[in-house]
Amino acid sequence: MWFKRLVGSAFALILAPLLVAVAQGWLSPDAGDSPDETSSSLPSRSAGPDFDVVPRLMNVTGCTAFARALSSPEDRAELATQSDASAVIKRNNGARASELNVSITLQGSDRALTIESIDIEPKTPRPTAPLSGGLICEPSSGGEPKIKLHADMDDAKPAFLGKGSGDTPYFRDNAITLAPHEQVPLHVTFTAQRGYRKFELVIHYTIAGKSEKRVVPAPEGSRWAVTALNKKYGSVYEGTIGGPFQLSEEADQCGQRPKPVGC
Repeated sequence: MWFKRLVGSAFALILAPLLVAVAQGWLSPDAGDSPDETSSSLPSRSAGPDFDVVPRLMNVTGCTAFARALSSPEDRAELATQSDASAVIKRNNGARASELNVSITLQGSDRALTIESIDIEPKTPRPTAPLSGGLICEPSSGGEPKIKLHADMDDAKPAFLGKGSGDTPYFRDNAITLAPHEQVPLHVTFTAQRGYRKFELVIHYTIAGKSEKRVVPAPEGSRWAVTALNKKYGSVYEGTIGGPFQLSEEADQCGQRPKPVGC
């Protein structure tokens, strides 16, 4: 009898840690996640087996608009004491006003491929009303792009146009050949003068005779969205070079160019 109790106790001592380990695996919030399934700390870089895409917001003079006035104590305190508005812009889901300028670097991998097109996929059939809640205007602090493209986001079906191409989409007659390990920098500009538009950027390419596509992530500190300037805003903050932002007494923006909606 004592022998059975001894064997039972020993079995329990061996089994208990195993049961705890299994239970922890089931209950862990990371259970089943592979390294590829966890969120990336570099949302503005898209790495793949065929090529890399690195979008960056270009440092140019411009404004960012918001759906609501920037009236929270947290936002007002940051703008009044800091020269960097990136946290406020990200927290309030801002969109660049009038123009969104982005540098996109295509980095080839081990095999050559051909970029057949870079398509703009709007989230709405037509532009909606411009964002008119708040406005932040930042002063300018200041490899040459190989290809310069622009797109009018007021169009029903916006497409990239090249310099001197008229209304003909750039990728109708052109493609980008990416040699192994080659870097091709692009400068893309999205404009809006009538409304607000969210969109995605999708690269269609061919490699080894097979068609593929890649969704381009938004650049760090921004998103794929652009809005026309509005005549009036609930709050307007203007930046000073090297200093904080100042709340403007003049909410009417009709003096800006391009001409705001409603002026």
